[in-house]
Amino acid sequence: MAVEVKKSQESPTRTALIYAGLAIVIGSVIGLLITEINNPFFILLAAGGLIVVVATVVSVEFGLLLFIFITYTRFSDIAIDFYGAPSVAKFFVGLLILAILIRWALMGERPAGWQLPVLVLGLYGLIGFLSLVYARNSASVVYTLSNYVKDALITLVVVVLLKRAPIFRHVIWTLLAIGIFLGTLSVYKQITGTFTNDYGGFSRAEVAGISSGTSGYRLTGPIGDPNFYAQIMVVLIPIAIERMLHERKLLLRLLAGLAGVLCTLTILFTYSRGGFVAMLVVLATFFIVYPPRPLQLAVIIGLGIGIFSLAPANYLDRVLTLKDLLPNQSGGIDIRSDNSIQGRASQTLTAWIMFKESPLVGVGLSNFAELYPQYSKEVGLAPSASTKSLHNLYLEVATETGLLGFSVFMSMIWLAFQSILSARRKFSEAGQPDYAHLVTGLAIGFIGYLTAAIFIHAAFPRYFYLLLGIIFALPAIAKQVQEDILSQGFGLKLQ
Repeated sequence: MAVEVKKSQESPTRTALIYAGLAIVIGSVIGLLITEINNPFFILLAAGGLIVVVATVVSVEFGLLLFIFITYTRFSDIAIDFYGAPSVAKFFVGLLILAILIRWALMGERPAGWQLPVLVLGLYGLIGFLSLVYARNSASVVYTLSNYVKDALITLVVVVLLKRAPIFRHVIWTLLAIGIFLGTLSVYKQITGTFTNDYGGFSRAEVAGISSGTSGYRLTGPIGDPNFYAQIMVVLIPIAIERMLHERKLLLRLLAGLAGVLCTLTILFTYSRGGFVAMLVVLATFFIVYPPRPLQLAVIIGLGIGIFSLAPANYLDRVLTLKDLLPNQSGGIDIRSDNSIQGRASQTLTAWIMFKESPLVGVGLSNFAELYPQYSKEVGLAPSASTKSLHNLYLEVATETGLLGFSVFMSMIWLAFQSILSARRKFSEAGQPDYAHLVTGLAIGFIGYLTAAIFIHAAFPRYFYLLLGIIFALPAIAKQVQEDILSQGFGLKLQ
């Protein structure tokens, strides 16, 4: 007895013709735009856009991978800031949504898995929207809300499109490819000393304080800030190590190792203390989950010595300033020994004052900086009375959205780890340990991101919502793998 498989009623020829027609229409529009544009960069961008449009319409999974690359490298922002180009990200999100609707209409591929993310993201957005009523600076609220809608849309698009296990593997390797791309530029820039060369906007640097009385170049990558650059690179380190340990092909293992080394060196070259702490956390977590064997431990120690031998001469001075956060002989903490530490202490204490005044709903989205000069006077530690962002994501959320917003925000993180645990268990039960390892590497990378967020605010939240989208998609992928294996086994039994 054979298992009957229901075939799609849609004619493949008709579907191909519709796709071709769409490609022709979109391509014609781009072609007409090219005739009106004199800038060679825009012409090249439009021609590349035509290829991307056709490829995305044919394979929406390809579009997803390219979208992840564009988002993680900030390709669209760089094109806007450095070349005056229109927003590539907005166009691409629209294209992916169009592809989702086309698949729904033509192939019956109904979007799934978006309901719970919509609920939690919508609730958080609603709390932020309500702050328009009481926030001192409503313009900041509106600006932040508009960006939040775009970020939440990224999460939902990724959840809807990331449905198959092989694509999840490709997503992981896309992230590692980004690590190799950005890391290579960063390491080359540091070694050659070409700090004034922005390398197309993807590898920037700034002169900033290193330790007391010294300053130097700190790499800022495509973001333009060393601490945020370190945060997104630390995510990739455990992913790279996991693939180096579990990939079957030697070439892929070597590429994963290269990604890990480049990302680690990049973090060192940012001089980010928060990035350094986050890196230690992910490495400790990784080796607790995957205790190394003696030979592996020897290789790891050798790599660590080699990597840190390439660290700048004054890097240790920068890291050792963290000791100022430890109690001294009198049991106190000398927060005035470092301007950065003093400023963050002032921000933390000021946030506590604001929170006590409005614990339920907060002071309003993006209003901490607006109120900081006024409230910091009560603390008396601020090196300056200028507006300052709160360098702690969790305190920022609690201060600006109160207990209501903080509870919803933390529920996002809780749901993310529930998704990770569920997917890891389902992959293991389905006899797919390699996918379970992929999930584990991503989970530890996410822990690294959240650890670094203790030291910085939500200036670039798009990375957080991109990672959320990937993670929220995992349980459905694992469930589909289970169902596929069960159906294959059932079919064999019936034949």
